Amino acid sequence: MYLPVTSDAIRSAAAFKRSVAAARRDLASPLVLDTRDAEGRYTLLESALTHIDHASGSLSAFIINTVVAERLTLHGCGAVPSEPVARIGDLRDGHGRHDEWLALVRLQAAREHAEDALRRVEGAYTLLGSVRFMLHSQNPDAPGRRQAMEGQLHALDLQPVVVGVASMSALASLATEPPIRYRIQ
Repeated sequence: MYLPVTSDAIRSAAAFKRSVAAARRDLASPLVLDTRDAEGRYTLLESALTHIDHASGSLSAFIINTVVAERLTLHGCGAVPSEPVARIGDLRDGHGRHDEWLALVRLQAAREHAEDALRRVEGAYTLLGSVRFMLHSQNPDAPGRRQAMEGQLHALDLQPVVVGVASMSALASLATEPPIRYRIQ
């Protein structure tokens, strides 16, 4: 029952990876603080903010889908399907549901990675927002302002997020796999 929802979560993780890769490309440009369009918008910075916003949405979708998958799995593990098991620990107490227990453990771990990544992505969005604020302030060329903005951009490190999401994706994928005892004959 939980497999289609978990597949949706995995697709959300893939969308997140694409968004973060695009944001990192924009932010890697040495012209991120200089490239403007005809209206004066800082195009690379705005693009990075948009990609980070999309990444946040993808992580939120991943979290929602994993929670739904967890609930569906618990619901399907009760002795009576209309009465779900209350918690994962109940599955280890002799119900013969090791496969579901393993999937739930993996889903919960994936969700925890996603929640951590979401906090980091929101922090990145805040840093980029402060740079945008400084660029649009009354005096963006004030002494030290450029160094402060560059410092904010250098403080922005999305690599831990990428690593966490790789773990998150792997765990979600493993939750859809049959236990190894079924794969080795």
